Amino acid sequence: MCGRITLSTPAKVVAEHFGLNEIPRLSPRYNVAPGQPVAVVRSRSEGPERILAMHTWGLVPRFAKDPTVGSRLINARAETVATRPAFRDAFRQRRCLVPADGFYEWQPRGRNPKQPYHITPVAEALFAIAGLFERDTCTLLTTEANEPMRAVHARMPVLLPREAWEPWLDPERDPDRLLALLVPSPADALELHPVGLRVNDPRNDDVECTRRLPEGGLFPELFSR
Repeated sequence: MCGRITLSTPAKVVAEHFGLNEIPRLSPRYNVAPGQPVAVVRSRSEGPERILAMHTWGLVPRFAKDPTVGSRLINARAETVATRPAFRDAFRQRRCLVPADGFYEWQPRGRNPKQPYHITPVAEALFAIAGLFERDTCTLLTTEANEPMRAVHARMPVLLPREAWEPWLDPERDPDRLLALLVPSPADALELHPVGLRVNDPRNDDVECTRRLPEGGLFPELFSR
């Protein structure tokens, strides 16, 4: 799954990276959690122009009677997004990109607390995570982990390359043809580094959450085995 992201890149850089006509108002975020506002890039309903809007992380389908269902729909699996009722309509018509300059994942360490990792892009300034939206809510798509991520977790967010943005955002595009985009990113596209347990509490949202620990993280004796 993908349960935390970061977006501390200046708003001007975000606008340039995603081809936005206006510079959005964005505050640095170092520990964005489900249930909180998250920035999404989508096409305007009346044309191809891209806009950035804030949506609550946790998709609430249009047919849902209980809005708290969003807390259980923070991720959509690439393998079932086209057929699962909660995501099917949004996948066909309401796709978006979620800008992020990193995401977190937790590696089990036996009886010890899980080791958090901050995963950041190597070549690009930002990730473009594939997302879906319904009104003012959204979800992030996940797929099976690539080789470096498998050492931490079995899943990872779908990270779309730049050439995939236009077809993904186009509501007229045949969604069945988009399934081929929902694959793990290349192994050399990610950098993983351990961070401290401060990130475990979503109330903590400062640069300290992303501070790199030495190789081996909290438990270097386990890493060396």
